[in-house]
Amino acid sequence: MNTSFSSWYQIDKKQIKLSIVVKPNAKKTAFLKIKEGAMHIALHAKPHHGEANDELILYLAKLFHLPKSQITILRGERSRFKQVLLPFSSSVKEQLLTL
Repeated sequence: MNTSFSSWYQIDKKQIKLSIVVKPNAKKTAFLKIKEGAMHIALHAKPHHGEANDELILYLAKLFHLPKSQITILRGERSRFKQVLLPFSSSVKEQLLTL
């Protein structure tokens, strides 16, 4: 059973699903804002050959202190609008609440 705590992420017992909008080819990679039901992230990488997706996974791994292998893009590999899956932990939940 999923419990929605916010419109841009959902938490269940084992995982967290994030709604993310990316802005590729930005000056630098950075968290921008939470708006319109999604986390907005600027990515320095260009959207060619999965470079922006790789940079998104690397950025989220650093942000949530997780190994890259534990982060999965569920939907939107070829879109600016993505759903990303992370493992649930209290530290990840705490980090979400600070954004």
